[in-house]
Amino acid sequence: MKKLYFHITLPIILIAFLSSSSKGQDKSRFEKTFLNETSKSENRSSNKFKNITKLSYYPDTLPTWFFTPPKSTAECIYAVGISDPDMVSDKAKEMAIHRAKAMAGLYLNAKMQYFRDVYTSDKQSGRYSDFRQRFDTYFKVSSALRIDDASFAVVDSHLTRYNESMILIKYIPKSEHAEGDNMLSVVGTVLYIEAQVADAFDVQAEYELFSVLRKSEDLAQSAHYLYREKGNKFLSNSDYLNNKIEFPVFLYKYAAPTWDKNTQPLVSYNGLWSKFTRELLRNLTLTTQQTKTRIKNLGEKYNPSSSNLSREIVSYLAQLELNGIVFEKDTMKLILNVNEIFTSNK
Repeated sequence: MKKLYFHITLPIILIAFLSSSSKGQDKSRFEKTFLNETSKSENRSSNKFKNITKLSYYPDTLPTWFFTPPKSTAECIYAVGISDPDMVSDKAKEMAIHRAKAMAGLYLNAKMQYFRDVYTSDKQSGRYSDFRQRFDTYFKVSSALRIDDASFAVVDSHLTRYNESMILIKYIPKSEHAEGDNMLSVVGTVLYIEAQVADAFDVQAEYELFSVLRKSEDLAQSAHYLYREKGNKFLSNSDYLNNKIEFPVFLYKYAAPTWDKNTQPLVSYNGLWSKFTRELLRNLTLTTQQTKTRIKNLGEKYNPSSSNLSREIVSYLAQLELNGIVFEKDTMKLILNVNEIFTSNK
C-alpha cells in the first residue's frame, strides 16, 4: 500500500479536546488509583483456575498464522482477536471474535491523536544545579464505522492450553454506498508519564482499549481492557458484555512453532491479549510521536519552581497493516505499517 502524506492541521478545537482528555494525567490521582487497585490485586491467587482441569507448565505453541497473518488489502482486512485466559470455550470464542472485529475496524480506519507536554526546570543552588524534567504523553486511536456481520468470516482458530481462544478473521468492507446496519466503535488510549530528577527516572503507564458493537438501540456488545504499570507493579482489568472477567495472575508461556526446543518462551502474567494490546498501543504511540509534530512553547509555570512548558501535537488519519509478530527476548514486537491517508484542507 502506498504511503501517503498530508499537512497536519491543528484547529483550536482539537487542542481543547485533547487538553480536556488529559485530566487523567494528574500524577497524584494516577498513583493513588494505581496503588489502591494493585494492593487489592495482590490478594488474587496465582493458581486458582476455574475452567482448566489439567494445568501444564509447558508453553503453548501458537499457530503460524499468528506470527505471519495473511496479507491485508484495501478490499480484505485480516485481524486476530484473543480472549482472556481461563474462560469457557464458547464465551472465549465469542470474546475473541468481538476483539478481532475491533482490530479490523482499527486497521481499516484509524484516527490518531497525540500530544505531549514537556516540563523542565533547572534550579541553581550554589555550585549545584537541580535539573528536573517531566514528559506527559497522551495518545488516542479511534475508529467508527458501519458494518455488516455478513462481511466477517472466521478463517482459523486456536485454543491455548490456558483456555484462550485465538480467532483469525477476514473482513471484506462493503462499498461506501452499501454500509451495514451495525455500528462498530473502537477507542484505544495511552497515558505515559516520565519524570527525571538528576539521574533518577520514574515511569508509569496506562493502556486502555474499549470497543462497542451496536446492533440496535437496545442491543450492544462491549469489551473493555485496561493495563497499568508502575515500576515492577502492574494491574489489568477486563470486562466483556458488562461483566468483569477474572483470571489468575500466572506465568502464561508461549512459543513459536519454528523455535528450537531450548528457546525461552514469551511470558505474560496476564495472558496473550495483555501483551498484544500493550505492544500495539505502545507501537502506535511511538510511531505517531515520530511523525510531523507542531510544537508550542507555552512558557508557563506549573509550580513555583518549574517552568519552560512545551507541547507537541499530532493528528492524522491512517490505515494500519499488521504484517507479522516476533517474540524476542521476552517481548512481543509487531511489524506494523502506519499508512497516512491523504486529506486536504477546505
